[in-house]
Amino acid sequence: MRFLRGTATLIALVGATTLGAQDHQHGGAGGRSGIPDTAGLGEVSFPNSGAAAAQGPFLRGLALLHNFEYEDAADAFQDAERRDPAFALAFWMEALTYRHGVWGTEDLESARGALARLGPDAEARLARARTPRERAFGATVEALFAQAPEPQRVRAWADSLRRLAAAEPDDPEWATFAAIAIMDSFRWLRGLERARARDESAALAQRAFEAHPRHPGAAHFVIHANDDPVHAPLAERAARAYAQIAPSTDHALHMPSHIFVQLGAWDDAVAANERSWAASRAWVSRRQAPNAHNSWHTLSWLQYAYLQQGRMRAARALIDTARALLGARSDTIRGIDVRFAVAELEFMYGANGGSWSGTPPAIVALEPSARASSFETRALYQRAVVARLRGETATADEAARRFRAVADSLQSQPNARGLLASARLLEALAALRGADRAHALELLRSAAAGDTIAPLGPPYRLLAGEVLGAELLKDRQGAEAAAAYEQVLRMCPRRSSALLGLARAKRMAGDPAGAAAAYRELLVNWRKADADLPALAEARSGAALAAR
Repeated sequence: MRFLRGTATLIALVGATTLGAQDHQHGGAGGRSGIPDTAGLGEVSFPNSGAAAAQGPFLRGLALLHNFEYEDAADAFQDAERRDPAFALAFWMEALTYRHGVWGTEDLESARGALARLGPDAEARLARARTPRERAFGATVEALFAQAPEPQRVRAWADSLRRLAAAEPDDPEWATFAAIAIMDSFRWLRGLERARARDESAALAQRAFEAHPRHPGAAHFVIHANDDPVHAPLAERAARAYAQIAPSTDHALHMPSHIFVQLGAWDDAVAANERSWAASRAWVSRRQAPNAHNSWHTLSWLQYAYLQQGRMRAARALIDTARALLGARSDTIRGIDVRFAVAELEFMYGANGGSWSGTPPAIVALEPSARASSFETRALYQRAVVARLRGETATADEAARRFRAVADSLQSQPNARGLLASARLLEALAALRGADRAHALELLRSAAAGDTIAPLGPPYRLLAGEVLGAELLKDRQGAEAAAAYEQVLRMCPRRSSALLGLARAKRMAGDPAGAAAAYRELLVNWRKADADLPALAEARSGAALAAR
């Protein structure tokens, strides 16, 4: 999984085409066969009219696409195009490899280039489809890369695939493509509409997974659709299956950790990301690609899981690994994740019990995308936090002011509540340096009340409830501190710093049994902790007291 492509401009709209039933089939009867398990990519099938010589690379590309291995998928579809230049479906599939909607990036120039090689416009391209099924799928892709605003294009794509999935409910390709298209629209949905879309996407992916348990897209999209603490238990079976379905791709090896992190299954999260990082390094070596192409997303998740295990030295070593692989000026490398990799690792380490050794750089990303904007905003927030904790008042004030302006400008966006809560936390950190402690605590309470949206994976921010809990412990307010930590644990189950804070708060509030239960749960996280972890002796002592 690599985020290195650029972004360009929008292209041409076309209407939907109805689905027919008389398709020529390749790759086996009944639509089940396709890529064999030995390929390590899972089982896929898409009946089509392509030449026999194109079937191998086409099916490989389809499996890679479902696994989000976009670069390899594009190569495979291009191979299919070379083997059968009239194979329209391969060109439409290639175009999809340049949109990474769940990640918030899109390379429209490359997508448009793939379509242009098939025909000069949507009408000409659809005319080249040999079967109604291929024409129907092609129409969905033409809608996605239409000459219209992005939200409109994505909605048209999702709506057209919804219709196909409803028309043929037993077809795993319609269901999985519909699931990911609906997920792609989440960024523009709020409240009940978003909740309904999540349920719909999850149901489509689950339906495909139940009927085709080795389909990579089915298991993959079940995970994505249930990536929060409430729904994560529904995806645990898919998470444990996915790495076995497609063990040759680093993204498939990483994805189960999306559910493991939401469940607080830290040993499983570590194992998943260690395997994924190794596969990523092997991919870079095999392709002779620059080190920037490693999966830095995976490395940050691995570090977070190490931190929850109390393995501070292993977590710190990953910062050194990133620096060694990227060099001194990693913040100048093209590509969103890699530009922020070292700074993200340093911040995560400091926010989870380590030292604050670095300041996130103020970076202007090279491509305008939702992902780039997210990382830039996050870096601004992290700069404000680190500068404040290091006593660099002018830098902290300026970064906090700019972050507040961004949060205010995005109040109509689905993630506005979390941004505003983070802005209030920055204001509270500043107020804690002043004389009015009561005002600072009120700001913290306000930030904690607004910080109730569970992060998708590791929280790349301070959690207001933990900051509030720590300050209340200083004031000997054990019961209120415990409530603050319990709120954090609802968002981030089995998070070690919250469990430690909860144990201390329960003990202060006169609840030794509650304190011991929290210490015991923490010790489960810390089974492999560094022997010199500062709070380890405290946790063992607290748990032992309850046993007597």
